[in-house]
Amino acid sequence: MEAQQYEFDQSQNELILDLSNKMRFVSYFLIAGGILSGIIGLLSLNAGVVIPAVVDILIGVWTLKAASSFKLIVDTEGNDIVNLMGALGELRKLYRLQYWLLIITLVFLAIALVIGIVAVIVASSR
Repeated sequence: MEAQQYEFDQSQNELILDLSNKMRFVSYFLIAGGILSGIIGLLSLNAGVVIPAVVDILIGVWTLKAASSFKLIVDTEGNDIVNLMGALGELRKLYRLQYWLLIITLVFLAIALVIGIVAVIVASSR
């Protein structure tokens, strides 16, 4: 006996479609902004601009993939859970990247704070 797939109802599909449309809109801006920033960074040989540009492009691509999977929930029948899991997988990639970027930022801030405190102590002891 084949297990029956869960199917979202009309109001749930409307919510999912609205989410998908908003995500798609945001993803296009992230990708376009990342590409534009990357080009500017490359032309000015500024790695400080290129790295965030690549991050924006990655976030935009993963957001777009998640949006597409959410839209598939509305557009198809019989695959809602599979498409939902695909969308969640893309969101997981997005938030994993943001999680590690924040951890790295916090580590660098802690290091900068320690260096700043040491510098103040050394300067005041002279």
